[in-house]
Amino acid sequence: MDTNKINLKFYLKKGQDTDPETWFEVFNTWIPDTPDEVLIDVADYSHVHRGPVTLLVGHEANYSIDNTDGRCGLLYDRKQPLEGTAGHRIGLALSKAVAACVRLEDEPRFSGSVRFLGNEFLLVLNDRLLAPNTGETLEAIREHLDSVLSVFYSGSAHSVDHIGDSNGRFTLLVKSEGPSAMAKLMENLDGVF
Repeated sequence: MDTNKINLKFYLKKGQDTDPETWFEVFNTWIPDTPDEVLIDVADYSHVHRGPVTLLVGHEANYSIDNTDGRCGLLYDRKQPLEGTAGHRIGLALSKAVAACVRLEDEPRFSGSVRFLGNEFLLVLNDRLLAPNTGETLEAIREHLDSVLSVFYSGSAHSVDHIGDSNGRFTLLVKSEGPSAMAKLMENLDGVF
């Protein structure tokens, strides 16, 4: 599995009713205030039914508040290559996505009204050529993913369900009985990826 186009979506536990304008304003503050990434622009897509609400465009990755599957959450969309094994690349993408969730949860404008579910997320490989939505791709990624998830969830039991639509992108729904606080999950990844 050699793709770098990793998408991760963490669902909102609290804050689904946040005004799209507020998401837009908050993401705009990230452009000059994120030294480790090149963030370029913010777009409002709140007029699109079951689509992105607000999109923060970056060079390495895009971040969006997304409602495509009818559940609002933060979608991290990796675009540029990452080094290392498939597991290392997934771990790095997880670190970035979780850091963004923690940053939004800590945003003073939200006053604690935004919280993400850490014990459930979607993983999408946005590359139909290198990662077709097949059992073979699942087998190729399983060992790498399991090693990352054991660190991410501190060894807690987790499940990985393949959403097997042959016309769709390779998609997994990951659930855990382990810790769900984003800050704790960030600690689990800190220094590993």
